[in-house]
Amino acid sequence: MRSFSKICSIVSASTLLAAMMLPASAMALELSTSSSSYGDKVSLIHNDYGKEVVIKSDISIDELQKIRDTVRDQSRQIEELKRSSGSSSSAGSKEVDDLKNKLKEQDRQLETLGRQVEDLKRNSGSSSNSNNSEISSLKQKINDQDRAMDQLKRTVEDLSRKVK
Repeated sequence: MRSFSKICSIVSASTLLAAMMLPASAMALELSTSSSSYGDKVSLIHNDYGKEVVIKSDISIDELQKIRDTVRDQSRQIEELKRSSGSSSSAGSKEVDDLKNKLKEQDRQLETLGRQVEDLKRNSGSSSNSNNSEISSLKQKINDQDRAMDQLKRTVEDLSRKVK
């Protein structure tokens, strides 16, 4: 209610100023000390063919109050959106970084497995059954790691698009 009286004071002051700007012969305006209410209309200064006149507008005090409240609510919502979108993008960025690190680690593991396979091939000469099963097992691990890495790459790309 305090802000309502502030709006009324501003409106009353502007009406008073408008009345004071009029020439004495044009003053047919009665000033009152009673308080305004929500249904009261805002007074405006209007140029009527070169004469400045005070007119009653179609805007009421309660409409001004509603407009002010709407602007406040929208400002608050905008600030909340700014805060929430900033935190979600940083969380998405952290996820992308984590996935990139996992990809690097898997690349290192694949290189190690590849070297082990090459060492086994060189050392086995004529392949025995146990060496063949080890090689097959290592090849299977490499293929599994390769598929997992492809899946992680796709996930990282999807997250990167979402973060942008």
